[in-house]
This record gives sequence, structure tokens and C-alpha cells, in this order.
Amino acid sequence: MGIKFSAGRLEKSSPCWWGFFYLEGGILMSQYTFYIDETGDTGLNKIRSGVKERGASPFLVLGGCLIPNSRKKELSVLLSKVKTEVGKDELHCSDLSHIRTAKYARMVRDQARIKLFGFVSHKSTMGDYRKSIEGKGQDQRYYNKCVSYFLERLGNFMLENKIPSECVDIVFEKRDNHDYDKLRNYISKIKRTPLDVRLGFYLAPIDPQRISALGKHDDELLSFADLTAFSVAAAINSSAANFGVPEQRYLRELKKLFFADEETETVGEFGFKVFKRHSVDFDCDTHDFVEKWHTDGVEPDLHKVQLL
Repeated sequence: MGIKFSAGRLEKSSPCWWGFFYLEGGILMSQYTFYIDETGDTGLNKIRSGVKERGASPFLVLGGCLIPNSRKKELSVLLSKVKTEVGKDELHCSDLSHIRTAKYARMVRDQARIKLFGFVSHKSTMGDYRKSIEGKGQDQRYYNKCVSYFLERLGNFMLENKIPSECVDIVFEKRDNHDYDKLRNYISKIKRTPLDVRLGFYLAPIDPQRISALGKHDDELLSFADLTAFSVAAAINSSAANFGVPEQRYLRELKKLFFADEETETVGEFGFKVFKRHSVDFDCDTHDFVEKWHTDGVEPDLHKVQLL
């Protein structure tokens, strides 16, 4: 992974130097866990199109947090500190007030050495794909499709930082009635027969057999994925609950923790992916906010990563 010894010390020659290293074949490796949670829903039959309308959420958001296993204890301590600060026994963002969530995000920003990822699928951009998955199980097929695009972003980070497949476990917050065997099989199928070079390349380091799912109370570090997904959703969601005004503060607080282009520090298309974002009809303020996370002409370069 590009880590060198010098006078008995580890020298940084790769952005993932912040992990914990073990010796394998003379190369020091790091072990990580990638936690994933979602906000929104997978309903496709009756989608809410206006702030005051009822129906399924117009989007599905996935939030992820890559954590070096060596830091799990200190991050658990941080979560305990946050609970004390905000006066709550549990940290589930949908149950926290605005100011408590803002404090939570600020403490994570300042004290957590982690890497964040976010993905947004707006259902209005599904096009013909929606018809192709109609019928029983369409919600799971849609979810698995979104996961494949989301895991590309993790795969991109792993390739850039030379993190092997066997060094990353992927843990979802368990969804009721979701078939994770089908998810694993779906990711395996894409890896074997990708529809395009990009998808196959960025999913290459993802090991489907390292995918698992736990209940929200089974691993408290899932809280970081919940915070990420909630913050992304809050920044783009216009609903009756927020009077049609998305709340972007939490995501602004967390921005520096997202995977970004090393040269320009651009997060959009790297750690933050809005699928077909130019086709999404955001309100003006949300559109401007999302675009500020992007830089024209800056996006993951397949050929550049291949040369690393």
C-alpha cells in the first residue's frame, strides 16, 4: 500500500496512512469497515411529486462511512461524548432536533478520522429502467442497483489508495425483508459481466462475500452511516416537514470528511454522487448547493486510476 519504513518509523506515501497496518508479504496493510445506511425509501408505485403530496419519497439516499478498524474504540468513545453533549441515550438523526444534529455533525467533523461517501438516486431519472424491473421485488432490484453505483465510489477510493479487497468489510444497517444473498449475487454478476468498462473497473476491488447486514443496535458505529445518509437527504429534500426548505448545514459541517479529488479537493463525483444530477429538477437553492460540490471537468479518471 505504499507505506515505507524509515529509521523504524512509518512514513506516509499514501492517503490511507491513517489506518492500522499489518505485515503480509513484506507489505503493510490496513483493515477497514465500510458502514452503509439509507434515507428515503425504495417505493416506486406512487411517488411524491410535491411538498404537500403523499406517497413514496422522490429519492433514495445511501450514506457510507469507511472506518479503520484500529479506530473503532476511539470512535465509540466519541459517540459516547456526543450522547452526553446532546443529552440523548441513542443517536438516530431522525429523532434528534436540528441543533442536536448540528452539534453531532460538528463533533464528528472535528474529532473523527473517517472517510464519508454519499449517493443520491432521484426516482424521476429512472427512465426505462423503472419499467424493466416492474413487478414483485422491484424495490429490492432498485435498491441493489443503487448500491452497485454507490459501491463504485468506495471501489474508486480503494483503487486510488491501493487497498486490497480482503481489507474491507462492508456492513449495511439491516433492512426488513431485504435479501442480502441476492445483493451479493447481483454485485458478483456485475463484476463478471459489467455493462460498461467503468462499472466493472470500479467494482473490481469490492468483494461481495464481505457484505453483511446488522441491526442498528448490533454495531453502534452504524451511527456514522446514519448521520451521513441523513445529512445528504436533509440537504436535498423538500417536504412538508421542512416547509419546502432543505437543511444543508449538516452536510456542510461534514464536507471535509468526504472522499475528494486529491488535487482539487472536489467532492462531487468522488465521495458524493448524484445519479444523473443534470436531469434532477432541484429547486434553485438546492441546485446551486449541489453544484458547488462539483468542479467542471473534474471527475474520476479511469485511465489515471489504472496507472496508479
